[in-house]
Amino acid sequence: MKLSKRLELLAYLVEKHKKGNILADIGTDHAYLPCYLIEKNIIDKAYACDVAKGPFAASLSTIKQYHFEENVEALLGDGMGSFLIVEILEKNKAYLNKVKQFYLQPNANTDHLREYLFKNHFKIIDEKIIKDGHHVYEMMVVENTNQDIQYSQEDMMFGPVLRKNKNELFIRYWQKQYQTYLKIMNDLPSNHPRYLELEKQKQLIEGELNESL
Repeated sequence: MKLSKRLELLAYLVEKHKKGNILADIGTDHAYLPCYLIEKNIIDKAYACDVAKGPFAASLSTIKQYHFEENVEALLGDGMGSFLIVEILEKNKAYLNKVKQFYLQPNANTDHLREYLFKNHFKIIDEKIIKDGHHVYEMMVVENTNQDIQYSQEDMMFGPVLRKNKNELFIRYWQKQYQTYLKIMNDLPSNHPRYLELEKQKQLIEGELNESL
């Protein structure tokens, strides 16, 4: 079974860090990841969850195609944007202590997710960044520590692991973000709240990338 670059990297992270044999793929992509992990004997059981009926039906089709009906269960549930991830985690705090690890891949607003994680005693133990098609994705492996997590504004914006290992894609991505912020700021008055917000982010990027801009 062939996966996209994004899902292939997620599969690698699961195999590298897993501490159990059951996986819930929230916001699944046609159940490809769960079926792949079952096929490779990386896990024994999986739940493929998606919020829309179309993708849910596609997940059922994939599961049937690979004859994994006993191993992978398709469910209707929420997706995986940063704000939805935070909402899901917040709603299920009482259950989270039973979950050993989370593999998170938000589509945007990763800083919002990291802020929530840090403030709620979740430790980011691994992070990856990858370009798949025209999109750049950030992924993280998270553990619940029940301890206070020390973090900085830079950790929240760039990722504590990613910023320690600034690869070429990381640098290119933030260089592009920097130029995007400049263009937006050029169209705003200097006292506009959005201008002031972007100015702070621009300064953080300058400090993080130093001479790479």
